[in-house]
Amino acid sequence: RQVLGWGLKRPWRVLGGAVVILAASVFAFRALPGEFVPSQDQSRLMVRLQTAVGSSLEESNKIFQRAEAFASSRPEVLSVFAVVGGGGGNTSANGGFMMLTLKPPDERMPQAEFQQILRKELNSYPGLRAVVQDLSQAGFTAQRGFPVEFSVRGSDWDQLVKASQEMREKVQASGKVVDVDTDYQLGMPELRITPDRARAADLGVPIQAVATTINALVGGVRVGKYSTGGRRIDVRMRLLAGQRSRPEDLAMLKVRTASGALVPLSSLVTQEERPALQAITRRDRERAISIFANVAPGSSQEEALATVERLAKDLPGGVRVVPGGASVAFRDSMSSLFFALFLGIGVAYMVLGAQFNSFLHPVTVLTILPLSVAGASFALLGTGSTLNIFSMIGLLLLMGIVKKNSIILVDYALQQRELGLDAVESMLRAGPVRLRPILMTSTATMMAAVPAALALGAGSETRAPMSIAVLGGLSVSTVLSLVVVPAFYVVADRMKTRLATWRGKRPDDEVGGPTAQGRPGGEEPRPAAHG
Repeated sequence: RQVLGWGLKRPWRVLGGAVVILAASVFAFRALPGEFVPSQDQSRLMVRLQTAVGSSLEESNKIFQRAEAFASSRPEVLSVFAVVGGGGGNTSANGGFMMLTLKPPDERMPQAEFQQILRKELNSYPGLRAVVQDLSQAGFTAQRGFPVEFSVRGSDWDQLVKASQEMREKVQASGKVVDVDTDYQLGMPELRITPDRARAADLGVPIQAVATTINALVGGVRVGKYSTGGRRIDVRMRLLAGQRSRPEDLAMLKVRTASGALVPLSSLVTQEERPALQAITRRDRERAISIFANVAPGSSQEEALATVERLAKDLPGGVRVVPGGASVAFRDSMSSLFFALFLGIGVAYMVLGAQFNSFLHPVTVLTILPLSVAGASFALLGTGSTLNIFSMIGLLLLMGIVKKNSIILVDYALQQRELGLDAVESMLRAGPVRLRPILMTSTATMMAAVPAALALGAGSETRAPMSIAVLGGLSVSTVLSLVVVPAFYVVADRMKTRLATWRGKRPDDEVGGPTAQGRPGGEEPRPAAHG
């Protein structure tokens, strides 16, 4: 009662202090790191491994065994499952992956720290490139499941390759991401043979004869079959392995001319050795090269995506960067949740307006919402939490919870106005009388959120931000609603009275008056409750 009396004598100071808190919360809200979903310690990891281009399956297997031996020797690891020569989006002999199952979190170091150890050790092996993937970030999109995914698109393939390599180097050098990977993969070098049609025509050698000779002697051709044990087996003929393993071996091949003479194949063809792409990828019917990355320790997904957008502005004309996968899901989810937040406030205003039969009283009730967001921002920032879809859901819950304090105060104040009291006297009565139900309901709600906010047990990384947002917003709004809402009610009443006086009209019962017409349905005045 004493604090409320002091505040109602200085309502503008109270509102000024609320504005200062709200302004500070804006900076706190902007300082919150943003991400789609927080990483969870699921005791599972996936490591994508790739050896040098052109490595055989046997060579890749030796390097994989070394990586598997290191992972198995770690005390944090329970089991290792490795695949060599395919899987994990790679079908070449130099690619594969490992699936690691870790011990429970209370028996080892945090999973994020172990990822750093694994990443540093495996990438130190000559001829091996390792990308550690947090499986808790996968499954939300149809892509690989990395937090940072985008594609570089354009019509000129050569320009596109150059631009994607520059983007990959710049993004990796920014320090905001780690494990930068791409789907632009050069395969083993291939030998391209181009026939000299004019020379072949002069010698009377059909082009088909050139192709048939190379196909039969190098690739092999079926010349017969034989049966054994009830099975029929093809007999294929080609040169010995030592006669067809080098590009120079083509010079020893000969083709027959129309006159029956044999001429060297090298005199009829030109050859070029160059690496070949494993695949040419497209997105939305447009050539594209995708780049994937994990968020670096100490950074956030929002900062990494902002870095990608900033670097994309330096790309040449005809080339553009399009976010994909989890990057698009992050932006879409944030915009949708903010839309739901403002839509909920609008619906709440309409419902309160219908209940109070007033345009002004809902504004008085909703003045506590920005202060509850301020409390949630301070709580999230103080606990090191991020702004993700779960903390945003906590904010949505908060919008529906904190209004009840203001509704209790304003409704009782309106009852006192019907008894003939002014705005200040009505709030002086409403505050002490409604203090007990406000504290009872707020405390019960906060205690229900405490277990989840303690972040105990599996999956606590997703539950904790939601509960922390509710706890912070509810604690701040409960304290401030006892002073700020009455101050705003008194100021609104004075402004409405002055406006009506300036217009030369009698103030109606919009804010409250001695009649019962301001109540919905013209109800009779209810007796005042006494604490």
